Amino acid sequence: MVKLDRINLSNEGLTKFFSPTESRIMEILWENEEVTTPEITERTDIPLSSVAGTLDRLVKAGFATRKLDKSGPKVRYLYSATESMDNTANTITKKVLDSLVDSFGKVAIENFHAYNNKK
Repeated sequence: MVKLDRINLSNEGLTKFFSPTESRIMEILWENEEVTTPEITERTDIPLSSVAGTLDRLVKAGFATRKLDKSGPKVRYLYSATESMDNTANTITKKVLDSLVDSFGKVAIENFHAYNNKK
C-alpha cells in the first residue's frame, strides 16, 4: 500500500509504491471496469486468499471499491479502481511532494523549481 515510509525508489514501476501483489491487482482493476476475486486469480495466478486479503486492504486504503452483485445465481463482490491510473499517480505524487516539503521545506521547493527548469 502507498505508505510514505514504505516507498522504495529502487524498485521498478508501481512496486515503488505498492507491493508486487498490489501492483498486479491494481493493473487488473485499471484494465477492467469491474472484476471478481476469482477473475483476478485467473489472470494473475495469485492465490485466491492473497487476492481477497489484498483487495480488502486496497478497499480500506481507498484505491479500490467493492460492491455487492446479486444479479446472478450467487452473491458476489465486484471490484473496481476508485480512480484511473493517472489520477492515482497524481494522488501518490501529491503525498510524496507534501512529505518532502514538510520534511525539507525551502530546499525541496528549490529542487522542484530546478527540476522544472531542466525541461
